[in-house]
Amino acid sequence: MLFLLTKTFSKASPLVFSKLFKTYARPLLEFANGVWSPILQKDILCLESIQRRATRFPFGINRPPYCERLRLMHLCPLSDRRKRGDLIITYQALSNSFFPMRHLFPPNTSDRTRGHPPKLRKLKFCTLGRQKFLTNRVFDSWNALPKDIVLASSLSYTEDKATTQFVAGITGITSARSSL
Repeated sequence: MLFLLTKTFSKASPLVFSKLFKTYARPLLEFANGVWSPILQKDILCLESIQRRATRFPFGINRPPYCERLRLMHLCPLSDRRKRGDLIITYQALSNSFFPMRHLFPPNTSDRTRGHPPKLRKLKFCTLGRQKFLTNRVFDSWNALPKDIVLASSLSYTEDKATTQFVAGITGITSARSSL
């Protein structure tokens, strides 16, 4: 897919190529992230290398470093996109808006919790596969979210706020929803 984009749109500006990449290539890289998230570092690097390669084409020979290319093209690393997707699936599961998966996310029943009420309890695991399961991957990120995001009444508000928090806190990009 990336080869076809680069051959067809060889003279595209970084912003145009960014939109093409977001539309045609990135959905293939992010397919079923909630179910399958890469565990091994070599798999994570393999997926990220595709995005690294895609950000090189519009700049030619004199290209800036990868972090700067991401900022100029309004993109973020795929690992951040996976975290954002996990948080959205968790919100949908806990609000029963998309599918009934609430039983997979045990609430923290301790009365000494700080922050928002629907904090999650970390599940015990014995295998690496279970350690990287959705409920254990999202535990720290979900409990660190502010109360207004977790208790939001609509998914679009949650997506916008979570996107803004991820973009500002993790990647340093200041644009909001359009970048993700």
